[in-house]
Amino acid sequence: MSKRKLLISLIAAFVISFLFKEYQTRQIHSSSNMRTEREIMQAHSDTLKCTIYLPSYAGTRVGYHYEIMRRFSESHDFVLKYIPVNDTVSVWDMLTEHHTDILAVNIIRDPIPKSLAGKLCMTPKITQLGEVWVMMKNRCPWHLNLVHWLTLFRQNPQYSRFRSRFLPSSPDRCPYDSLLRAVSRPLGWDWRILRAVMYQESKYRMNAHSGMGAVGLMQMKESTAKDMKVKDLYDPEENVKGAARYFAYLKRNMQLTHLPEEEEIHFVLAAYNAGMTRIQKDREQATLEGKNPDIWSDVAPYAPSQTQKYVETIKKRYLDWITSSE
Repeated sequence: MSKRKLLISLIAAFVISFLFKEYQTRQIHSSSNMRTEREIMQAHSDTLKCTIYLPSYAGTRVGYHYEIMRRFSESHDFVLKYIPVNDTVSVWDMLTEHHTDILAVNIIRDPIPKSLAGKLCMTPKITQLGEVWVMMKNRCPWHLNLVHWLTLFRQNPQYSRFRSRFLPSSPDRCPYDSLLRAVSRPLGWDWRILRAVMYQESKYRMNAHSGMGAVGLMQMKESTAKDMKVKDLYDPEENVKGAARYFAYLKRNMQLTHLPEEEEIHFVLAAYNAGMTRIQKDREQATLEGKNPDIWSDVAPYAPSQTQKYVETIKKRYLDWITSSE
């Protein structure tokens, strides 16, 4: 080989070696950036806390925001935790004092305070009604990642179907029908019975809570939730599954399984509203007065008037849905 060819070969080898090392360096740097981004997103916690501050009538829109947040959390290995609005602390203070990480709010109805100007990050509008997600700048290094993820999520062909589950809302349009179908099977009931209960209890609002301490879609109390192995009452799936387990518990412990389905449902609904102990006492009283304790119409006069109305309202709504679907 001539000296010229040897020189050219050496130069070519050097250039190839240099380019290969540069490629490796860029790959390592890129991989490091990707890891850093995920590490930054999870730097302060593996839990993403969210609060949804919308009017009470916007029940299904609350569920809509929560479900999108849940999907974002799952895609980034977060555990989503819903933080309810605190009557003693403003929602803006909840953000600044780090009680919550993301606040869904209608900035037309509740404008951002001037004192927080320049301190917040905000997504583009989530709905056409002015609903956005707001975060503290010093606690959301993943803001741009979230905006990018939202853009891709809304471009997904399945998004329009997802959106139609929640918006618009009405008693006849429940976002949780597929969940209700699944949990009703072990009970042996028509899933629309559970839907009627859900509407009566919360109007499909996953963040509903009562002065008596009942929480979520099916308005379960903490004590009942604990017995039914429910960890997060605000989570729609946990709440509904817990309520279904409680219905099954009432069926067994009130010894209703031998009754016709209609009577079984009447008594379970009554016990869900007034408590198992109270309805069992009402059945005993009916027996003492010569009535049939296995027929709700015989026992109902001894139950609280609000419980009688509760059972009748749910039954009527269920029958209306059955009739309209025929």
